[in-house]
Amino acid sequence: MKKGILLPIFSLPSKYGIGDFGYEAYEFIDILSSNNIDYWEILPINDDIGSPYSPISYYALNRNYVSLDKLKEMNLINKPQTKATTPRIVYDNFKEKYYFEAYNNFKGNDEYLEFIKNEEIIKYALFMQEKTNIEKEYFLFLQYILDKQWNELKEYAHSKNVKIIGDLPIYPDYNSVEVKYYPQYYQLNNDNKMEYVSGASPDYFNSEGQKWGHPLYNFDEMKKNNYEYLIKRYQEFLNKYDLIRIDHFRAFDTYFKIPVNGSAKEGIYVEGPGKNFFNQLFKITSSDKFIIEDLGDLRKETFELKDYYNFKGMKIIQYTLNPKEKKDEYNDVENMVIYTGNHDNNTIVGWYNSISKLDQINIKEFLKEQNCYDEDIHISFIKYILKSKADLAIIPVQDIIGLDENSRVNLPGTVDNSNWSWQLKNFEEFKNNITILNETIKQ
Repeated sequence: MKKGILLPIFSLPSKYGIGDFGYEAYEFIDILSSNNIDYWEILPINDDIGSPYSPISYYALNRNYVSLDKLKEMNLINKPQTKATTPRIVYDNFKEKYYFEAYNNFKGNDEYLEFIKNEEIIKYALFMQEKTNIEKEYFLFLQYILDKQWNELKEYAHSKNVKIIGDLPIYPDYNSVEVKYYPQYYQLNNDNKMEYVSGASPDYFNSEGQKWGHPLYNFDEMKKNNYEYLIKRYQEFLNKYDLIRIDHFRAFDTYFKIPVNGSAKEGIYVEGPGKNFFNQLFKITSSDKFIIEDLGDLRKETFELKDYYNFKGMKIIQYTLNPKEKKDEYNDVENMVIYTGNHDNNTIVGWYNSISKLDQINIKEFLKEQNCYDEDIHISFIKYILKSKADLAIIPVQDIIGLDENSRVNLPGTVDNSNWSWQLKNFEEFKNNITILNETIKQ
């Protein structure tokens, strides 16, 4: 079994307020490498509006992730000031003055001139110029720096035998480069407005369902040129990452559409592109490059689509463990990625604390029967998933350390400053606890 750790880039420790592509990312890779961890899952890193799962471009990277230390290394800025640590990330413009300083000091080079020929980056820069009234060349420069820093970081990870799992959000934001320049590929009326939006039906994530508010794809229009618009996006992600997690796989089978002024309970399912799309995608790649999010209330046809292409699915033990019956309600199979939890879950300790005392007792008895019990309950769950037949086990940093619900990354269906803002203060506890994990693996 391969092992991986989930930690968003923004959650890396930082003296500049938010994690980035700088030295702390390299240190994290060193820790993973020295403990024989194979993968780092990072969540989406595209520029977004409020959530990593609402990108404004599938090609432009989030400018929060520019490393000031790396800019200093390039002699583009003087030594930057540091920022006081806060319990949660505050998304502000702290770094912006240093970006402008670097931009004004940058003289250009052949590598830069080649990079800015990228049509999608040009569209992004024009979009941002219109949005901010800042010249497009500033955004071209930032994307060049981001691309350079990301590629250097990825190459370093590979040199340490660590691979990167990226995340491909299902839909862009309505106010995005994608909708502005490619409206024909979205379900819009004659005024380019949305009449229906994205979401999810009621399920075990949320009994009320979820209304995400993204524009829906016009798959009929995409089909006319063999889904070239989407294929190009997938090619970009294949170039960026070693494995890609396809967000909300259900939508390729049947997607959920909600009236723009209605609630999720008024939504309906509509047939997606299914094999028509994937047959085109697999002309350029293979299914072993992907992990698919097959969570939630899925119909049998979704699983049939998954199995037809032999995709790796996901299992999260917080959903599959049944305390009352003291059993695990999933088929333990090889072609799977197993998690203690992901970005949309409570931490494993937070989840355990949230269930009843009787359920806790039953879970402990179950773990003892599986020879996985440990006084530290998070270690028990880690031991358990490492016994799975799954190809890959992914554990969030919070679950390695044993943090509670105050350290979760996101609460689905809510808009709150505590979402997408959890940050690790330093690596000390993680380094100590991942050593325990490594010893567990050897057992």
